[in-house]
Amino acid sequence: MQILIIGAGAMGSLFATLLVQGGQEVALYDMDQQKVDAINQKGITVTSPEKEGVRTVVSAVSTIEEALPAELVIFMVKSYQTDRAVREASVLFNKNTKVLTLQNGLGNIEKIAKLIDSKQVYVGVTYYSAKELEAAKIAHTGMGMTLIAPMEKDQLPAAMDLARMLNNCGIEAGATNDLDAIIWKKLIVNSVINPLTAIHGLNNGELVNNPEVVRDMADLVIEGVAVAQKMGIPLNYGEIWASVLETCRLTAQNRSSMLTDVEGGRHTEIDAINGSIVRLGEANGVDTPVNTRMMRGVLALDKGRASNQNLFAPKI
Repeated sequence: MQILIIGAGAMGSLFATLLVQGGQEVALYDMDQQKVDAINQKGITVTSPEKEGVRTVVSAVSTIEEALPAELVIFMVKSYQTDRAVREASVLFNKNTKVLTLQNGLGNIEKIAKLIDSKQVYVGVTYYSAKELEAAKIAHTGMGMTLIAPMEKDQLPAAMDLARMLNNCGIEAGATNDLDAIIWKKLIVNSVINPLTAIHGLNNGELVNNPEVVRDMADLVIEGVAVAQKMGIPLNYGEIWASVLETCRLTAQNRSSMLTDVEGGRHTEIDAINGSIVRLGEANGVDTPVNTRMMRGVLALDKGRASNQNLFAPKI
């Protein structure tokens, strides 16, 4: 399959290497010419606790015109970059193109579906984690399931084909028609881990060692589940809480994307994550005071808000 990944950050680079190793034809698109040059010259090196420095040859381009037509386009950019990224990539879309978003937050699939038939759009959530060490070198810091759902329920067989392709490349994946449930489950997990790691400067696994932080974790799950349930999405508090703890365990050494963005002076995704829960809580009559506090805390640290210059900043 010919695949174009939009965004050569940590996660985009990780998936590119795994897909190439699985026999797929993959290109990465990123506007950072220095990063693109490094990938083309050196390939991408992935380190992990199990493997040290595995190098994979991957093609990268810095203009969309250089990209070959793709059967599958995967978006792995920050949520606030989606509008521009979709407009640029849309020149490659045709009636046979499948588009998969593996992004954080809400609203990405709706932005994509403005420029392509919704029957061609798929949303995925992944519990893999990675961090960028330097250009063309990343650390694979956590494993987990990747779930794919079609925007239109009658496209489930095609979603199953995508999941099968990922599995054949060593990426544990499945398909489901429970679109809202998988989006909200990941949204709530992100709403817990991302802001708390950013505010307290902790790795994911360190969150559970602080009783005060654990109380905030529990309250964030309660608020997120309450909003989802009010919207008719049947989430279970115990299941989501278990998923939060499991994610902290599986990605214990990872520094969340929000923490690395704060440390790097980049714009964060707080609006698309906790901000979405706050706005939907207000619209549905559900109080979300802890999510509101998380927003205020991260926004106070968000030095990238005024000058977000890099369209494809690393997504971790």
